[in-house]
Amino acid sequence: MDIRTEKAFLGKARHNLKNPVNAILGYSEMLIEDCEDEGLDHLISDINKLHQAGDEILKSIEELFNDRALSDPDRSITSIAKDMEIALRTPLNTIIGYSELLLDESENINIDNFVSDINKITESGRLLEKELSTIIEFDSDDIGGIRKQNLNQGNLSMVQDVMDSIEPIEKSDKKPNVVGNVLAVDDNKNNTDLLKKRLTKHGHKVFTANDGNEALIQLMSSKDEIDVILLDIVMPEMNGYEVLKFIKNDKRFYELPVIMISSMDDTDSIYRCIEIGADDYITKPFEKSILDARITSCIEKKHLRDKEKSLLLELEKERDKSENLLLNILPQDIAQRLKSGETDIASKHENVSVLFADIINFTPQTKDLSPSKVVHILNDIFSAFDDLARKFNIEKIKTIGDSYFAVGGLHTDESEGAVNIMELAKEMINSIHYINKNTVEMELHIRIGVHTGPAVAGVIGKNKFAYDLWGATINMANRLETTCPSSGGIHISESTKVILKDKYNYQLCTNTEIKGIGKINTYLIV
Repeated sequence: MDIRTEKAFLGKARHNLKNPVNAILGYSEMLIEDCEDEGLDHLISDINKLHQAGDEILKSIEELFNDRALSDPDRSITSIAKDMEIALRTPLNTIIGYSELLLDESENINIDNFVSDINKITESGRLLEKELSTIIEFDSDDIGGIRKQNLNQGNLSMVQDVMDSIEPIEKSDKKPNVVGNVLAVDDNKNNTDLLKKRLTKHGHKVFTANDGNEALIQLMSSKDEIDVILLDIVMPEMNGYEVLKFIKNDKRFYELPVIMISSMDDTDSIYRCIEIGADDYITKPFEKSILDARITSCIEKKHLRDKEKSLLLELEKERDKSENLLLNILPQDIAQRLKSGETDIASKHENVSVLFADIINFTPQTKDLSPSKVVHILNDIFSAFDDLARKFNIEKIKTIGDSYFAVGGLHTDESEGAVNIMELAKEMINSIHYINKNTVEMELHIRIGVHTGPAVAGVIGKNKFAYDLWGATINMANRLETTCPSSGGIHISESTKVILKDKYNYQLCTNTEIKGIGKINTYLIV
């Protein structure tokens, strides 16, 4: 049998022996607590002897059932178990004897679980003897017969199945699958130099520090992002535990993997380091291959987290793009309603001011122009109009050919909406004058119609939804644009003039023929 398999059997045997001992220690500790609570101090001395005997057995297991014992070619698991049998006699007799004495006094003890707990301690002692007997009888050299051996709880024969499943580590396996930037921190310069040499050989980029302050300076000044920190605890100036607390309380570094490497193997140190965020805790002296595996695992997780952050950032950017695109199509309140799941989105507005602006004789002037030039000119015009609409808090509804359709008063009162739409109209005319000066291909002039009245607004469509307005008010505004008597004029209705009051100068247009309505009075802004 190879040494690897024999060590595995030894470890399993050690585990099987510890199970009943842990039960002895655990139940005796609880009984001591119960006696302290009930004031039964005269029993505590005898129960302490049970606990001390269990502790003695546990120490013997650790001393005898360790890997060093197999370094002697004359030693075997069976011979080790026989030595253990001798070491176990006195403490086991103590456990059995004092358990019997305590049971004799149980009638006068008012603790519900007293008898059952003492019996469990006795049973654990007997089980310990039985486990030891099965280990002594176990023939680790009989590979073929191992699986036939029924060795009580935690069947030792299962170890062979595991050993057959797990392949031994080869030299090629010791190289890390991923490499990264490692910060090694230890107050012993020889240790950091050795770590740097070993890890650099494996492909890592290694930074070193020999005290806590130096480690933090190195971490914060490093141009290369650190992927994992190997951190000693006992150091001058600032110890490793304090460094760990600093890292885990700093938003810049709290996700950075930290592996504690220390000669301190007490439970408190390990617990506290893991509690505040250490990813692992390795005691010195450490097995090189295990450290390599844990470094690789931490770096791999760090790289995955970095990739996740990058993907989330990209997702956030795409979400913002989608949000901006939606807001380019829909008013903000409508977009929110659509995102919340509403399907039939419609609102009635009593008094909105609707604007139509049309480029005069645009289509005839485009017949000799290339499509790209036509689109370029329209884009210049409508982009300028969009900027002005945002400036005056006006909602652009859509463009229809060379016409621009917008509405004011959706999110403000009717008076403010009418004034804003009028200011937009005036600025649109100024904007067209400026664009016309810089356009040689055609003459650009617009006419504008504005009407104020009720309208219904809502979202229509499924695959290509659109926000639109309906009602007689929209038709009237469009008719006012088409009947505008002058180039560069702003043609408004009576209802719009009433809301605007005396804020502007008006020129009366009597008997204006409006299709579907007849002759009415309208006005030009002068």
